Amino acid sequence: MTTIDRMISGGGVFLAVGAGLSAVAALGQDFVDQSTANAAMTAVGTVGVVGGLLMLIGMPAWYAVQAHRAGRFGAVTFVLAFVGWAGLQVTSQPLFTYLAPAIYARAGDHALARPGALEELSTGYLAYVAVMLIALNVGLLLFGIAMIRARVFPRVLSWAVALGPLGVFFLSAVEQEVIAAVLAAIAVCGLLMATGRVRLPVAVAPVAVTAG
Repeated sequence: MTTIDRMISGGGVFLAVGAGLSAVAALGQDFVDQSTANAAMTAVGTVGVVGGLLMLIGMPAWYAVQAHRAGRFGAVTFVLAFVGWAGLQVTSQPLFTYLAPAIYARAGDHALARPGALEELSTGYLAYVAVMLIALNVGLLLFGIAMIRARVFPRVLSWAVALGPLGVFFLSAVEQEVIAAVLAAIAVCGLLMATGRVRLPVAVAPVAVTAG
């Protein structure tokens, strides 16, 4: 196995574990009280933060195995999805997991536990969150289309990525379940990479040189 193969396999491990943890956290949000500081909310939030960061590490490998077929369209749409995910996981997720409960607990600030209330306190932060959400959802929708065209991963996984953002928009009553399903599909993509079932094609991967 070449070094690049190991990198792709390792990236697949990070992607699978990260997306899997993120899916668990997405489902867990339906079962915890996010308006106060409590152990369950902190645990679910921490799983989401760790999963999100691990997924970020694995995402470049996810793109790399498809780059030869996804073309410029795939590159641009992947960057959108990556920036959106990074922006939300690096700032918003830790904020709502660790800082927001302390704010809710202050005298007179309990009303801020209402969904969207914290974002409304600052026009700049609200705009930031909106931009990151648009980048992530539009990026995943279009990158899913690029995946369908590239035919590197099973079509059911590619369609799940592409249709996920639409499901979140139209099926808001089960939003967390839809998000978890998309993340589960991404986790399976990572598993296929980690086990070597999906790797860089021979024509793209560097050839190991040995002494003759």
